[in-house]
Amino acid sequence: MKFLNVIFWLFIFSMPVSATDSLQWLRDDSRSKTDVLDYLHNENKQTDAFKVSLKSEVNTLLNEWQNNQPEKSDKPWKIKGNNEYSITTHKGQRQLVTRTLVTKKVTPLFNISIRSEAFNYYRLGGWALNNSGTALAIAEDITGSEQYKISIVDLKTNTITALIDNTEPNILWSNDDRSLFLIKQEKQTLRPFQLIQFTLSNSQSHTVSEETNPTWLMSLYQSSDHRYAVIQSNNDNSSEQRLLNLTNGQLSEPIRPRVKDVEYYLDLAHDKVFINSNVVNKRFALYSVSIEHLFNPDYWKILYLPTDKKPLKDFYLFASGAVISVGDGQQAQLIYLDNKGKTRHTETITTSGQVAWVSRVGDYNSNAFYIRSMSMIQPPKWEKVNVSTLNRHLYSQDKYPNINPSHYVTEQILIKQNGGELPVTLAYRKDKLSTKSPVFLYGYGAYGVTMKPYFMPQILSLLDRGVIYAIAHVRGGGYKGEAWYNAGRGINRQHAADDFITAANAMHHYQQGSHDIYALGSSAGGTLVATAINQQPNAFKGAALNVPFVDVVNSMSDTSLPLTLQQYSEWGNPTIPEELASMKQVDPYLNITQQAYPPLLVQVGLHDRRVPYWEGAKYLSKVRAMSTATAPYLLATHFNQGHSMDRREALTQQAFEYSFLLSLTHN
Repeated sequence: MKFLNVIFWLFIFSMPVSATDSLQWLRDDSRSKTDVLDYLHNENKQTDAFKVSLKSEVNTLLNEWQNNQPEKSDKPWKIKGNNEYSITTHKGQRQLVTRTLVTKKVTPLFNISIRSEAFNYYRLGGWALNNSGTALAIAEDITGSEQYKISIVDLKTNTITALIDNTEPNILWSNDDRSLFLIKQEKQTLRPFQLIQFTLSNSQSHTVSEETNPTWLMSLYQSSDHRYAVIQSNNDNSSEQRLLNLTNGQLSEPIRPRVKDVEYYLDLAHDKVFINSNVVNKRFALYSVSIEHLFNPDYWKILYLPTDKKPLKDFYLFASGAVISVGDGQQAQLIYLDNKGKTRHTETITTSGQVAWVSRVGDYNSNAFYIRSMSMIQPPKWEKVNVSTLNRHLYSQDKYPNINPSHYVTEQILIKQNGGELPVTLAYRKDKLSTKSPVFLYGYGAYGVTMKPYFMPQILSLLDRGVIYAIAHVRGGGYKGEAWYNAGRGINRQHAADDFITAANAMHHYQQGSHDIYALGSSAGGTLVATAINQQPNAFKGAALNVPFVDVVNSMSDTSLPLTLQQYSEWGNPTIPEELASMKQVDPYLNITQQAYPPLLVQVGLHDRRVPYWEGAKYLSKVRAMSTATAPYLLATHFNQGHSMDRREALTQQAFEYSFLLSLTHN
């Protein structure tokens, strides 16, 4: 299995500041300096004053969303052994619950609603029930910093005992229930670097393995054969894996020694190992080998070699055979293999403008998984697949009382540009479309991540107000596969900005109209949008940036930061003159110049460890000082949040963002 999320979710934790940067005083690693906090609070006061004019629209949006809750369909549960598990609303509160496959009797395990009341910010990360079903291990983030604390819930008494902090959210039990296997973080950088075994009887931990290369990260996951876990070290283009025996705690030697640009991701069941690897010609293929010969690559046998147009994405193991996921953002397919590796069945699970993916995979013996599918105007549905019979049927579909999909249109257009055809997925309401309809254009374009056209009822509120909502699938993202990603990362970062500007200009003339463009971007998407605004500010009438990464050169110049070294291929290596020159051309903060900037809303989280608050604060302050326009430039700092919004506040913040942009359409 390919686990790139370790890199994607753990990006930048602290940033250097140039000695000539007049705004360097806004950086406070302690988040406690009076002058900095006063500045942020004063900025919030200005933003709050602007909010007064938006209050009616914000409340209207929130009421719409509150009154348009979906009719609750039966959400699939995750199958493990003879039980199913789900985080769902049970007796009016959000809880982790379980039920037996036979009787369907529901038993609460952990009340998330009650637990979260004690904290201003709360996120339940991983959880793991022990084999005897008497104790639940949980990982909690209570600040937004993504520094997880591990605790044990005694399911007989409901008492919670804190064990250890500064860990990753993933948890595995030893097979005898006496210890936990965890990944420890470095305190300063939060780099996941150490596999530890924590013994419950004496609250002691010992190091099983440590990743000493500061450019590599460590992670773990359980294999389909529950006797083993897979321990992984990786950077952004290479990986190395070992097997951890969950019975005796023994860790194997690397399956293959690490080699630059070679990745492999394995799973195993019943002493047979399946491996997704690009070991040959840098092209991912599915291999199989017996566990006896796993460490000898001469025994690796190719089970499936995909075509260039349908790259291998992932695979899943079941008693009746493997299921392979192939394709890109434009089309997704599933290929079913029997236990001898022969193809049983192939099916396409997406149509144009739609997104679908494998979700809620049952364990090996369940022979069951679910397909989740939707479009920007079609509410999500779940389909259940029986791997043994290949039967696929509708399991449930969300229904919204105030949404009629027939009122809306979604389509994907292809825009001609130097890199080929640029896909843009868009949606609008039929009776609201005009030649002057404003366009809200969203972009991301980094880490090979595919920005999919998900269904969000909040977006339909925009369509109801005459907005065209569009997603630009720019280079640097993964919408068209690995080559599309490589064409927009590192020294090719300008291509992503070119694509976003191209999409904005094309959407301006959509259907022979003259549409104003408003941009949205989060995190690395903030890099994209801010770069595009620097280079063509008159293409945009406004923008909303959420936790934006906008100080690229300063960040990537600090070689003491492990994750900075690791990200050179994504953002460029400033120690190489040619790459530094390329980075400087697209750095949003360095390229703020004296010109008319459109209105901006920048939202940051004080405890953000990926993109620290001072990036957005510095950027907004510099734009305000340099812009020849007077339109509002607003900074909102969320003092109880990190990179991700607290789910309890998410809709309010989204309503503010949308109301800000909608207010600009009336000017």
